[in-house]
Order: sequence, then C-alpha cells, then structure tokens
Amino acid sequence: MREPRKRKAWWRDPSLIVMAVLLAAVSAAAFVQSGLDGLREGGEGSLRLVRQAAPALALGFVLAGLLTVLFPPGVVGRWMGDEAGAKGLLIGAAAGVLSPGGPYVMYPIAAALMHGGAGVASISAFAAARNIFTANRFLVYELPFLGVPLALAKTLSTIWLIAAGTLLTPIVFRLMPKGAQEAARKRIGADGERGASE
Repeated sequence: MREPRKRKAWWRDPSLIVMAVLLAAVSAAAFVQSGLDGLREGGEGSLRLVRQAAPALALGFVLAGLLTVLFPPGVVGRWMGDEAGAKGLLIGAAAGVLSPGGPYVMYPIAAALMHGGAGVASISAFAAARNIFTANRFLVYELPFLGVPLALAKTLSTIWLIAAGTLLTPIVFRLMPKGAQEAARKRIGADGERGASE
C-alpha cells in the first residue's frame, strides 16, 4: 500500500497567503479612507455575508463529502479521468447541467470530483456547463421571467461556449509552466491517485 502523502501546512497554502495579503491591503486602504468607521462597516458587511452564505456553504461541503463516499476515487478516475476521453467530457458536462445550487454548492462538488481523480478536461466541462447552462436555472428562472423566445435565444447563442471552454482549458493548462502544472496536479489528484491504488 502506498504511503499517505504528507500534507502541506494550511498556513503555507499560496492561495491563503494571497488572500491574507489582499485582506491586509484592502483593510489598510479602508482605514486610510474612512478610519475605524470604515473598518467597522466592512466588518459588519462581512458578518452579514457570512450569515447569508454559511448555510449554503455548510450544505455544499457536506454534499461534497458524501459524494466522495458515493463515488470513490477509483470510480471517478475511470469515468472522468484523463483517459476517459469523450465519455468523461460528456459526464462532466451533464453533471454541470444538472448540479443544483449556486457557487457555494458547485465548487465543493468540483473539488470532490477533482480529488476523486477527474481529469482537467472533465472538470472544465463541468465548470463550463455549470456556469453557462443549468437545467434548474433555465426551467425555474429563465423561462418564467424571460419568456420562451428570449430564454431559448440566450441559451442557443451561448451553449457553444461549453464546448469551447471544455476544449480550450486543457490546451491552455498545458501551456502553463511545468512546475505550475505539476503543483496543480498534485493538489487536484493526490487523493484520487491514492484511492485508485488501494
């Protein structure tokens, strides 16, 4: 059995470091512009946003965790891995079209699929479909509010972007520096590789 990969300390995560630097810069700018009142108003707005988003975030994380149980890494890798070909792209796009909720649900699901071994192309199909066309949004919001002609015109004029995003994302990814590609693959696929090998 393969040895578990040692995880990097959370405080050394580059994304977290960038967010912390941005927060410090924006806080300093708010203080210079509006003093302590600006910081207080920003804090109150942040708490409102946390109260509003927390339930959806919690449900999204629980859903993602359960998905890793229902669809273990070996299964996800077989159906949506880099070797799955067109089948993986179609499954990714279908999952994006049918996935519920907003970004608070979408991104935990995408993370669960990535950690399960889904390939770059399949994840790009999922994200492109989820951002461009979802069945729930089309049926519940666009048809009733925009009407059939406008909703169909909007859908038909943008749906090709799903294919474009799905095909172009892996190409652009391969153009990135090798070190960045390897770091992304380790972050995305470490759990999936370990699960597939067990």
